[in-house]
Amino acid sequence: MMIIILFILYMLMVNYLHPIFILILIVIYSMIICFMMSSQSFNYIYSIMLFLIMISGMLIMFLYFTSLISNNQTKLIMNIPLIFSFFLNIIIIFFSLKYFNYPIYKYNEVLPSTMLNSAMFNNISYIYSYPYSNITMICIFYLLLTLFTIIKICSFKSTTLRKLN
Repeated sequence: MMIIILFILYMLMVNYLHPIFILILIVIYSMIICFMMSSQSFNYIYSIMLFLIMISGMLIMFLYFTSLISNNQTKLIMNIPLIFSFFLNIIIIFFSLKYFNYPIYKYNEVLPSTMLNSAMFNNISYIYSYPYSNITMICIFYLLLTLFTIIKICSFKSTTLRKLN
């Protein structure tokens, strides 16, 4: 079922070969894969880590694309069948989660392996606790500052960072 949905998403975006559309498609793929991974394991941390790694890689690729490609506007032609099929796909994904026993709908069930007192969860959650939360916030703000700096440099010159011959 998910392979069919992924194929339909690909067919919707095949007309738009701009790198930003391809990045959006890869992010959607990674979200669906993370949902599938979290449904088949007792511990969600692997799917969350995979999603964070994919998103950080996509942000780095987005920075490269915005600094290297020309500043042309992309013309997105959205017709009614395309919009309808896209929203139909999202609705199918949402309702398929219920029928394939995804744990999103199991709020009342508590599994012993997903308790918050497990050693693996506590070790990973240390980066968000008091002494280490400052380092995490500094890293987040540093990445945000570099993103704004690169955008400012590119918009100041109105060209790409790479010289074109």
